[in-house]
Amino acid sequence: MKRIIPFLLLSLGIGSSFLITGCKNKSSVEEGSLTAVDNSVKTGVVRELNSSTDIGDVYNSIGVDYENEYDVDSIEKKMTGLAMANAGTDSADGLTKHLIVAPTEMDMELLFDVDTSAIFLEGGIYTNVSQFAVWSSENPDIADVYQGEVHAKKVGETNINVTYRDITKSIHVNVVEKTNWEEKDGYWYYYDANGKKTTGWKVIDGNWYYLSNNGSMLTGWQKIKDGYYYFHSNGTMAQGEWVQNPDNSQWYYFNYNGKMAMRKWIKDGNNTYYVHSNGTMATNEWVPKDDGSWYYMLLDGKMARDRSIDIKGVSYQFDKEGKCLNPDGN
Repeated sequence: MKRIIPFLLLSLGIGSSFLITGCKNKSSVEEGSLTAVDNSVKTGVVRELNSSTDIGDVYNSIGVDYENEYDVDSIEKKMTGLAMANAGTDSADGLTKHLIVAPTEMDMELLFDVDTSAIFLEGGIYTNVSQFAVWSSENPDIADVYQGEVHAKKVGETNINVTYRDITKSIHVNVVEKTNWEEKDGYWYYYDANGKKTTGWKVIDGNWYYLSNNGSMLTGWQKIKDGYYYFHSNGTMAQGEWVQNPDNSQWYYFNYNGKMAMRKWIKDGNNTYYVHSNGTMATNEWVPKDDGSWYYMLLDGKMARDRSIDIKGVSYQFDKEGKCLNPDGN
Protein backbone atom coordinates (compact mmCIF):
# COMPACT_ATOMS: atom_id res chain seq x y z
CA MET A 1 0.00 0.00 0.00
CA LYS A 2 1.20 3.51 -0.71
CA ARG A 3 -0.16 6.79 0.55
CA ILE A 4 1.70 10.00 -0.14
CA ILE A 5 1.32 13.70 0.42
CA PRO A 6 -0.37 14.93 -2.79
CA PHE A 7 1.89 16.65 -5.30
CA LEU A 8 1.91 17.90 -8.87
CA LEU A 9 4.89 18.94 -10.94
CA LEU A 10 4.33 22.71 -10.94
CA SER A 11 6.53 25.76 -11.08
CA LEU A 12 4.66 28.34 -9.04
CA GLY A 13 5.26 32.06 -8.90
CA ILE A 14 6.36 33.35 -12.30
CA GLY A 15 9.48 35.46 -11.88
CA SER A 16 10.51 33.75 -8.64
CA SER A 17 10.69 30.09 -9.66
CA PHE A 18 13.66 28.48 -11.35
CA LEU A 19 14.45 25.15 -12.97
CA ILE A 20 17.97 23.94 -12.21
CA THR A 21 19.33 21.44 -14.73
CA GLY A 22 22.48 19.36 -14.39
CA CYS A 23 24.90 18.39 -17.13
CA LYS A 24 24.83 14.94 -18.64
CA ASN A 25 27.87 12.84 -17.78
CA LYS A 26 30.42 12.70 -20.58
CA SER A 27 34.19 12.38 -20.64
CA SER A 28 34.70 15.72 -22.38
CA VAL A 29 33.26 19.17 -21.94
CA GLU A 30 30.48 19.98 -24.39
CA GLU A 31 30.06 23.49 -25.71
CA GLY A 32 27.68 25.36 -23.39
CA SER A 33 28.05 22.94 -20.46
CA LEU A 34 28.86 24.37 -17.05
CA THR A 35 31.47 21.95 -15.79
CA ALA A 36 33.66 19.11 -16.85
CA VAL A 37 32.33 15.75 -15.64
CA ASP A 38 34.48 12.74 -14.86
CA ASN A 39 33.57 9.08 -14.72
CA SER A 40 33.23 9.09 -10.94
CA VAL A 41 29.69 10.49 -11.13
CA LYS A 42 27.25 7.84 -9.93
CA THR A 43 24.39 6.53 -12.03
CA GLY A 44 20.85 7.74 -11.45
CA VAL A 45 21.60 10.94 -9.59
CA VAL A 46 19.57 13.98 -10.63
CA ARG A 47 18.96 15.86 -13.85
CA GLU A 48 16.98 18.85 -12.63
CA LEU A 49 15.50 20.40 -9.51
CA ASN A 50 13.03 23.20 -8.83
CA SER A 51 14.17 26.29 -6.92
CA SER A 52 12.18 29.30 -5.77
CA THR A 53 12.10 32.23 -3.37
CA ASP A 54 8.89 30.68 -1.98
CA ILE A 55 9.13 27.40 -0.06
CA GLY A 56 5.58 26.56 -1.12
CA ASP A 57 6.80 26.21 -4.70
CA VAL A 58 9.30 23.44 -3.96
CA TYR A 59 7.54 21.54 -1.19
CA ASN A 60 7.08 17.99 -2.54
CA SER A 61 8.08 19.16 -6.02
CA ILE A 62 9.98 16.71 -8.20
CA GLY A 63 11.88 16.92 -11.44
CA VAL A 64 14.11 13.92 -11.70
CA ASP A 65 15.35 11.79 -14.56
CA TYR A 66 17.08 8.59 -13.44
CA GLU A 67 17.76 7.20 -16.90
CA ASN A 68 21.20 8.76 -17.32
CA GLU A 69 24.15 9.99 -15.30
CA TYR A 70 24.22 13.67 -14.36
CA ASP A 71 26.61 15.93 -12.53
CA VAL A 72 25.34 16.95 -9.10
CA ASP A 73 28.22 19.42 -8.76
CA SER A 74 26.89 21.49 -11.65
CA ILE A 75 23.43 21.51 -10.09
CA GLU A 76 24.85 22.74 -6.80
CA LYS A 77 26.86 25.45 -8.58
CA LYS A 78 23.65 26.68 -10.18
CA MET A 79 21.90 26.62 -6.80
CA THR A 80 24.66 28.75 -5.28
CA GLY A 81 24.68 31.06 -8.30
CA LEU A 82 20.96 31.73 -7.92
CA ALA A 83 21.41 32.28 -4.18
CA MET A 84 24.23 34.78 -4.74
CA ALA A 85 22.19 36.68 -7.34
CA ASN A 86 19.15 36.77 -5.05
CA ALA A 87 21.24 37.91 -2.07
CA GLY A 88 23.13 40.47 -4.17
CA THR A 89 26.58 39.19 -3.26
CA ASP A 90 29.67 38.19 -5.23
CA SER A 91 30.74 35.56 -2.72
CA ALA A 92 29.06 32.42 -1.42
CA ASP A 93 30.95 32.64 1.89
CA GLY A 94 28.42 34.93 3.49
CA LEU A 95 25.30 33.07 2.39
CA THR A 96 23.15 31.70 5.19
CA LYS A 97 22.39 28.00 4.75
CA HIS A 98 19.58 25.97 6.32
CA LEU A 99 18.15 22.49 5.83
CA ILE A 100 14.40 22.14 6.32
CA VAL A 101 12.64 18.79 6.61
CA ALA A 102 8.88 18.38 6.36
CA PRO A 103 7.31 16.92 8.34
CA THR A 104 9.52 16.56 11.42
CA GLU A 105 7.17 14.14 13.16
CA MET A 106 4.53 11.76 11.83
CA ASP A 107 2.45 8.68 12.49
CA MET A 108 2.07 6.10 9.74
CA GLU A 109 0.34 2.78 9.42
CA LEU A 110 2.25 -0.45 9.03
CA LEU A 111 3.27 -1.26 5.42
CA PHE A 112 2.49 2.25 4.15
CA ASP A 113 4.94 4.47 2.22
CA VAL A 114 5.10 8.22 2.84
CA ASP A 115 7.07 10.85 0.90
CA THR A 116 8.92 13.49 2.91
CA SER A 117 10.89 16.52 1.74
CA ALA A 118 14.37 17.91 2.38
CA ILE A 119 14.57 21.56 1.33
CA PHE A 120 17.83 23.52 1.26
CA LEU A 121 17.67 27.26 1.88
CA GLU A 122 20.61 29.31 0.68
CA GLY A 123 20.60 33.07 0.18
CA GLY A 124 16.81 33.20 0.18
CA ILE A 125 16.47 30.48 -2.47
CA TYR A 126 14.68 27.23 -1.58
CA THR A 127 15.59 24.00 -3.44
CA ASN A 128 14.12 20.56 -2.88
CA VAL A 129 17.21 18.36 -2.49
CA SER A 130 15.39 15.18 -1.43
CA GLN A 131 16.73 13.23 -4.41
CA PHE A 132 20.42 13.57 -3.53
CA ALA A 133 20.59 14.30 0.17
CA VAL A 134 21.81 11.39 2.32
CA TRP A 135 18.95 9.59 4.05
CA SER A 136 19.22 6.94 6.79
CA SER A 137 17.06 5.23 9.40
CA GLU A 138 18.21 4.67 12.97
CA ASN A 139 16.19 1.45 12.99
CA PRO A 140 15.55 0.15 9.44
CA ASP A 141 13.69 -2.84 10.86
CA ILE A 142 10.89 -0.45 11.88
CA ALA A 143 11.06 1.96 8.92
CA ASP A 144 13.57 2.38 6.14
CA VAL A 145 13.99 5.28 3.73
CA TYR A 146 15.11 5.95 0.16
CA GLN A 147 15.43 9.52 -1.14
CA GLY A 148 12.80 10.73 1.28
CA GLU A 149 10.29 7.92 0.81
CA VAL A 150 9.71 6.24 4.16
CA HIS A 151 8.50 2.63 4.26
CA ALA A 152 6.89 1.36 7.48
CA LYS A 153 7.95 -2.25 8.17
CA LYS A 154 7.25 -2.95 11.84
CA VAL A 155 5.32 -1.35 14.71
CA GLY A 156 7.56 0.92 16.75
CA GLU A 157 9.34 4.27 16.73
CA THR A 158 12.48 5.42 14.98
CA ASN A 159 14.19 8.50 13.61
CA ILE A 160 14.86 9.17 9.94
CA ASN A 161 17.96 11.33 9.44
CA VAL A 162 18.75 13.42 6.38
CA THR A 163 22.09 15.13 5.73
CA TYR A 164 22.95 17.70 3.11
CA ARG A 165 26.07 19.91 3.02
CA ASP A 166 27.05 18.82 6.53
CA ILE A 167 23.67 19.78 8.00
CA THR A 168 21.59 16.96 9.53
CA LYS A 169 17.92 17.02 10.46
CA SER A 170 15.64 14.27 11.79
CA ILE A 171 12.07 13.07 11.34
CA HIS A 172 10.48 11.09 14.16
CA VAL A 173 8.38 8.23 12.80
CA ASN A 174 5.80 6.32 14.83
CA VAL A 175 4.63 3.16 13.05
CA VAL A 176 1.25 1.88 14.27
CA GLU A 177 -1.02 -1.03 13.35
CA LYS A 178 -3.89 1.34 12.67
CA THR A 179 -4.30 5.08 12.94
CA ASN A 180 -6.06 5.98 16.18
CA TRP A 181 -9.10 8.03 15.12
CA GLU A 182 -12.22 8.11 17.27
CA GLU A 183 -15.56 9.84 16.63
CA LYS A 184 -17.39 11.40 19.54
CA ASP A 185 -20.46 13.70 19.49
CA GLY A 186 -20.02 14.26 15.76
CA TYR A 187 -16.33 15.25 16.00
CA TRP A 188 -13.20 13.27 15.19
CA TYR A 189 -10.23 13.01 17.57
CA TYR A 190 -6.81 11.47 17.14
CA TYR A 191 -5.10 9.63 20.00
CA ASP A 192 -1.37 8.99 20.20
CA ALA A 193 0.27 5.70 21.21
CA ASN A 194 -0.25 6.59 24.89
CA GLY A 195 -3.96 7.24 24.43
CA LYS A 196 -3.60 11.03 24.69
CA LYS A 197 -5.61 13.38 22.47
CA THR A 198 -3.49 15.12 19.86
CA THR A 199 -3.73 18.88 19.27
CA GLY A 200 -2.20 21.18 16.66
CA TRP A 201 -0.58 20.01 13.43
CA LYS A 202 -0.33 16.28 12.85
CA VAL A 203 0.92 14.22 9.90
CA ILE A 204 -0.86 10.88 9.64
CA ASP A 205 -0.06 8.50 6.78
CA GLY A 206 1.47 11.39 4.87
CA ASN A 207 -1.54 13.72 5.16
CA TRP A 208 -1.59 16.93 7.19
CA TYR A 209 -4.37 17.55 9.72
CA TYR A 210 -5.01 20.23 12.30
CA LEU A 211 -6.55 19.34 15.66
CA SER A 212 -8.07 22.18 17.70
CA ASN A 213 -7.20 22.96 21.32
CA ASN A 214 -9.79 20.43 22.49
CA GLY A 215 -8.50 17.83 20.01
CA SER A 216 -11.33 17.98 17.47
CA MET A 217 -10.32 17.66 13.82
CA LEU A 218 -10.83 20.87 11.83
CA THR A 219 -12.46 20.99 8.40
CA GLY A 220 -13.25 23.76 5.94
CA TRP A 221 -11.65 27.23 5.84
CA GLN A 222 -9.39 28.03 8.76
CA LYS A 223 -7.06 30.86 9.80
CA ILE A 224 -4.10 29.47 11.71
CA LYS A 225 -1.60 32.03 12.96
CA ASP A 226 -0.65 34.16 9.94
CA GLY A 227 -2.01 31.92 7.20
CA TYR A 228 -5.29 30.72 5.70
CA TYR A 229 -5.78 27.00 5.07
CA TYR A 230 -8.47 24.69 3.74
CA PHE A 231 -9.20 21.23 5.14
CA HIS A 232 -11.34 18.79 3.18
CA SER A 233 -14.35 17.07 4.77
CA ASN A 234 -12.08 14.16 5.78
CA GLY A 235 -9.73 16.59 7.54
CA THR A 236 -6.83 16.42 5.06
CA MET A 237 -5.21 19.76 4.28
CA ALA A 238 -5.48 21.12 0.71
CA GLN A 239 -2.06 21.13 -0.97
CA GLY A 240 -1.19 22.25 -4.48
CA GLU A 241 -4.83 22.60 -5.51
CA TRP A 242 -7.67 25.00 -6.26
CA VAL A 243 -10.63 25.30 -3.89
CA GLN A 244 -13.87 27.16 -4.57
CA ASN A 245 -15.51 29.04 -1.72
CA PRO A 246 -19.27 28.30 -1.88
CA ASP A 247 -20.06 31.56 -0.10
CA ASN A 248 -18.75 33.79 -2.91
CA SER A 249 -18.08 31.26 -5.73
CA GLN A 250 -14.48 32.55 -5.93
CA TRP A 251 -11.52 30.22 -6.55
CA TYR A 252 -8.44 30.14 -4.31
CA TYR A 253 -5.12 28.33 -4.68
CA PHE A 254 -3.38 26.54 -1.81
CA ASN A 255 0.39 26.04 -1.99
CA TYR A 256 2.09 22.75 -1.19
CA ASN A 257 2.77 23.96 2.34
CA GLY A 258 -1.00 24.41 2.70
CA LYS A 259 -1.06 28.20 2.88
CA MET A 260 -3.46 30.06 0.64
CA ALA A 261 -1.56 31.81 -2.18
CA MET A 262 -1.85 35.60 -2.28
CA ARG A 263 -0.68 38.11 -4.90
CA LYS A 264 0.98 35.39 -6.91
CA TRP A 265 1.23 33.91 -10.40
CA ILE A 266 0.25 30.23 -10.50
CA LYS A 267 1.49 27.88 -13.23
CA ASP A 268 -0.84 24.88 -13.35
CA GLY A 269 0.04 22.47 -16.14
CA ASN A 270 0.05 24.44 -19.40
CA ASN A 271 -2.01 27.29 -17.98
CA THR A 272 -1.11 30.35 -15.93
CA TYR A 273 -3.35 32.09 -13.39
CA TYR A 274 -3.07 34.99 -10.98
CA VAL A 275 -4.44 35.38 -7.46
CA HIS A 276 -4.95 38.76 -5.79
CA SER A 277 -3.76 39.88 -2.37
CA ASN A 278 -7.01 38.51 -0.89
CA GLY A 279 -6.38 35.13 -2.57
CA THR A 280 -9.16 35.33 -5.18
CA MET A 281 -8.35 34.17 -8.70
CA ALA A 282 -8.23 36.97 -11.28
CA THR A 283 -10.89 36.57 -13.99
CA ASN A 284 -11.90 38.69 -16.97
CA GLU A 285 -9.39 41.40 -16.10
CA TRP A 286 -5.98 42.90 -16.82
CA VAL A 287 -3.02 42.10 -14.55
CA PRO A 288 0.35 43.91 -14.81
CA LYS A 289 3.79 42.56 -13.97
CA ASP A 290 6.54 44.48 -12.24
CA ASP A 291 8.34 45.08 -15.55
CA GLY A 292 5.37 47.08 -16.88
CA SER A 293 4.04 44.38 -19.21
CA TRP A 294 0.31 43.56 -19.23
CA TYR A 295 -1.57 40.26 -19.28
CA TYR A 296 -5.22 39.41 -19.59
CA MET A 297 -6.93 36.74 -17.52
CA LEU A 298 -9.93 35.13 -19.22
CA LEU A 299 -13.30 34.37 -17.64
CA ASP A 300 -12.07 30.96 -16.45
CA GLY A 301 -8.91 32.53 -14.97
CA LYS A 302 -6.50 31.29 -17.64
CA MET A 303 -3.99 33.74 -19.07
CA ALA A 304 -4.70 34.70 -22.70
CA ARG A 305 -1.82 33.52 -24.91
CA ASP A 306 -0.97 33.44 -28.60
CA ARG A 307 -4.24 35.00 -29.71
CA SER A 308 -6.17 38.20 -30.37
CA ILE A 309 -9.06 39.28 -28.14
CA ASP A 310 -11.62 42.05 -28.51
CA ILE A 311 -12.03 43.81 -25.18
CA LYS A 312 -14.58 46.63 -25.02
CA GLY A 313 -14.38 47.03 -28.78
CA VAL A 314 -10.57 47.12 -28.97
CA SER A 315 -8.48 44.27 -30.43
CA TYR A 316 -5.47 43.23 -28.36
CA GLN A 317 -2.74 40.81 -29.42
CA PHE A 318 -0.95 38.44 -27.02
CA ASP A 319 2.26 36.49 -27.63
CA LYS A 320 2.94 32.86 -26.66
CA GLU A 321 3.97 33.90 -23.16
CA GLY A 322 0.77 35.91 -22.67
CA LYS A 323 2.35 39.37 -22.91
CA CYS A 324 0.12 41.96 -24.56
CA LEU A 325 1.87 43.34 -27.65
CA ASN A 326 -0.34 46.45 -27.95
CA PRO A 327 -1.45 47.41 -24.43
CA ASP A 328 -2.41 50.91 -25.58
CA GLY A 329 -4.86 49.38 -28.07
CA ASN A 330 -3.05 50.54 -31.22
